Amino acid sequence: MRPTIKQLSSSQSVDRQMLLLLRRKGAQTIEGLTMLTGIGWGQVFLSVDRLSRTGKVSLTPVYPSEYRVSVGRAVH
Repeated sequence: MRPTIKQLSSSQSVDRQMLLLLRRKGAQTIEGLTMLTGIGWGQVFLSVDRLSRTGKVSLTPVYPSEYRVSVGRAVH
């Protein structure tokens, strides 16, 4: 019997990419994450939403309608 290789879903892959980038480059806006990753704004927004709900990233208001995304406390 062959071991199964679990592949990351698209959303897990985007989430992982967001966390790696935030660890390397520090806090970014959603627009900044979009430019740095080349991933569409909608996918970045959904990823940040998922990660913030689990405490892996935190959001800080910068301007009206703009937030800074940074690595949260729950990241292991």
